Amino acid sequence: MNVRGIHISNGFMLSLHEELLTVFSKHYSIETKTLTVFQLYGFGSYDEGRPSLKGFITEITGQWINGKYLYNKIREIERGNSKNVKLRRDYLSLLILAAGYDNYSQYLNNSPFITAAIRKEEGSNFDQTSNDIDALYYVGYYVEDRQYYIKSKFTIYKMKTAYWEILYWEKNYEPTFYNYFGKCVPTGESALSFYFSKENSNLNKECFVNIFYGNNMQTKPVLLGAYCGFDRSNNPVIGKLVFEQVNDADEQNEKVRSKDINPIFHHYLYSQRMEVDGILPHKDSDLSVSLNRLEIINFLIGDYLGFYLDKNNYLIPISFEVLNELGELKFKVNNTNFRGIGRMSRTENYLISEFSERNMSYSQFSLQVQPLERDLFLGHMLVYSGANVLNGRVLLWKKNKKLKKFMERNKEFYLNKTDLEDFVNTKISEYLEIHIPETIQS
Repeated sequence: MNVRGIHISNGFMLSLHEELLTVFSKHYSIETKTLTVFQLYGFGSYDEGRPSLKGFITEITGQWINGKYLYNKIREIERGNSKNVKLRRDYLSLLILAAGYDNYSQYLNNSPFITAAIRKEEGSNFDQTSNDIDALYYVGYYVEDRQYYIKSKFTIYKMKTAYWEILYWEKNYEPTFYNYFGKCVPTGESALSFYFSKENSNLNKECFVNIFYGNNMQTKPVLLGAYCGFDRSNNPVIGKLVFEQVNDADEQNEKVRSKDINPIFHHYLYSQRMEVDGILPHKDSDLSVSLNRLEIINFLIGDYLGFYLDKNNYLIPISFEVLNELGELKFKVNNTNFRGIGRMSRTENYLISEFSERNMSYSQFSLQVQPLERDLFLGHMLVYSGANVLNGRVLLWKKNKKLKKFMERNKEFYLNKTDLEDFVNTKISEYLEIHIPETIQS
C-alpha cells in the first residue's frame, strides 16, 4: 500500500468536500456563501476568531491542519486536468473524521453524498486490513537519572489519542508498566503534541510529549521528541525521546520487553534529561554551584592570542575571547570561527568550551585557569578543521598588545618560529615543544 498518498476520484473528493461544508454550516449555523475564500478555508488574511473549515477540523479532530492544502485540491479538481486527485493519507483521514466517520471504509459505505458509481470506483483504493490510519505503533526510548535506559510502548490512535506504557524492570523476572492515556492537542504541521492528564495515569502525574515527524509521519521509521513531566519525587523533569516505529502490537510488545539496547539510541539520549531540584533557593546566590566559579569567570574575561605547534613545527595562530561573566566566548583557528559558552570543570581548574555550532560539536577547547606565568595561559584543543585534526596544547597570551599587532600584520594559516619575536619563541620552546632525552648508549 502506498503510504505517502492516495489517488482518489474527483467525485469522491467533491462529495467529501460537500459533506464537510454541510456539517460545518450546521455546526456554526452559518451560510458558507457569506464567507470569503480565505475565511472559509482558513488561510491568508482570515480572522481566526470567526468560523473556518480549518478551525472546525482542528476542533473536531484535535489536529492542526493546513486549510490552503484543501483549497488547492478543490481548485485542482475544478481545473479539470485529471480524473483523480492525490491526497495525503493522514490529511484524508482527518477530513473523514471531521465529517463524522471513523474511517475511509465507513465513509465510503455510509455517506449519503456518495453515489453508487463512486463507491464502485473507490472500493479498491484502501486495504481495509491495514492499521496505518487507525493505529500507529512505536517503541519509545529515554534515559532516567541521566543514564538509566527506559523503554516504552507508544501507540497513537486515529491521530487523536495516544496510550503510553513505560516499562521498569523493578523485578528481575517481570517488568512493571506505568501508563498514560492522553489526547492530541493542536500544533504545527510537522509535529504532534500529546497531553496526558493525571486522571488518566496510574502514576497520578501529568505529562506532555511533543513528537517531530517532518512531512509524513507514516513513512518515518524513527521519530524524535521531547517530554515534560515529573519524576518519582514529583520534581519537574524534561528530556529527549526517540520513537522507533514497529508493525503491530505484537512486535511492539516483544521489542519493549527485550533487554537489548540500541547503542546509537543510547549515545544520542545519554545525559539528555534535566531535573529541577526539589529545594527552592532563599536567595539568588543559593543557585550558584560555587561562588568561586563566578569569580574565576570574571578573572578570565578578556582576549587571548597564541599558537598551536603542529607536528611539522609550524605554528597555527589561535584567538580566544571570554566575552562576559556568563562565560560566552569566541574561538578562532585556521579562519574557522566558533561561538559558545564556557563551563567550569568540577575541579574548577579548567574552563571547558561548549560550542553552539552543530557541525562543530566534536571540536573541543579548554583553558587552564591557573596561569603559567603572568598573563600566559595553557589551553588544550581537539579541533576538526577540514581534513585536518588539531589535537594538543595551545599557548595563549592575555591582552598582549605586541602580539595583537603582529597578528594584524600576519594573517597566514601557518607561521615559522623565525617570524616571531624572541619573547614568544622562548615561551613556545619552554611550554609547547616536546624535549626527548637522548638515548644512552650502552
